[in-house]
Amino acid sequence: MNNEEIRICLTGGATGGHFFPLVFVAREIKKIATKENLNVKIFYLGTKPFKEEILKKEGVNIYLLPEVKLRKYFSLKNVLDLIKFPFSFFIAFYYLFKFMPDLIFSKGGPSSLSVVLAGWILAIPIFIHESDSIPGLTNKISAKFATKIFLAFAEAEKYFPRKKTIIVGQPIDIEALTEKIIFEDYQRFGLDPHKKIVLVLGGSQGSRFLNDLIIEALPQLLNLAQVVHQTGEKKYPDAYLYAKGTLLEKNPERIKDYHPFPFIDHNDLTILMKISDLIIARAGSSTIFEIAALGKPSILIPIEEKVAGWHQVINARIYDHYGACKVLEEKNAKPHLLVSLIEDILKNEELMKSMSESALKFAKTDAGQKIAEEIVYFIK
Repeated sequence: MNNEEIRICLTGGATGGHFFPLVFVAREIKKIATKENLNVKIFYLGTKPFKEEILKKEGVNIYLLPEVKLRKYFSLKNVLDLIKFPFSFFIAFYYLFKFMPDLIFSKGGPSSLSVVLAGWILAIPIFIHESDSIPGLTNKISAKFATKIFLAFAEAEKYFPRKKTIIVGQPIDIEALTEKIIFEDYQRFGLDPHKKIVLVLGGSQGSRFLNDLIIEALPQLLNLAQVVHQTGEKKYPDAYLYAKGTLLEKNPERIKDYHPFPFIDHNDLTILMKISDLIIARAGSSTIFEIAALGKPSILIPIEEKVAGWHQVINARIYDHYGACKVLEEKNAKPHLLVSLIEDILKNEELMKSMSESALKFAKTDAGQKIAEEIVYFIK
């Protein structure tokens, strides 16, 4: 086996929540390969990945498919995607037949179903990972063809055949978690280490709702803490101008304590999470498991059900049940309520300590390692 090439296909990396777990699992596979002197080749097959340059840096070749998205709601785009699906399937079949991987690892999402179905026809073993407490439609279908199903939340087990499922958590960046914080980390972001820091994350692409909520709360919020705000690349210009105008009108002396960024590199994001006293975020699985691994108090504002289904709402409620966070649903998320909740947390050391301890109890830091081991040893 040492001289024989092991080929692994990754698919399903269109969004940050799907993309980064693929990267972290790939890294763990390469660690095992180095340790055991295995010749492993990993390639990505699917719709345009969230950050192509990161995959290339990891030595992963990329082969693209047309984006085909499965929607649970009526849309004319469904008709177009139905037409594109056979095209996507045959391209996936061509690449899989050409490279004939030993295993496919899918995170779900756009176009991954084409890869899963083509792989099943070619008798290639399929492993999938479901990040959320309520699975997406693609993974529900893919599960019928999968050999093994990995889950982040135990609550998702009821949606899948129990004999196939393993509860592992969400793959996160273990290496970044162990890096030490130095004074220069504060300097790079213009932060004062002697003041409280609130980090605001709207997901990899940002959130218009969360941006507006935070900006409207800024004049009062900046009296409590410095704010680092990831707005999303496309939403940054509007958010920056809105924030600047709001602060110039209502609290100009605090402008220096507001630090907006379009997008924050994942390593930098981990550093900012470490030095923050409180994190305000959506309720995506990756965000929750990273916050938990760092033991950080948080306020989760899940995307409302009518926009993205129930999964973020349920994710947040599960995490809240552990006592690790406070949940503020969109219908109740008003600037004055948010500021009041932030103040209640930041000024209560016992509460912050309790939330931190609960977060660490929830954390599962070895998910990527477990998945990588299952993949490699299954192939062997």
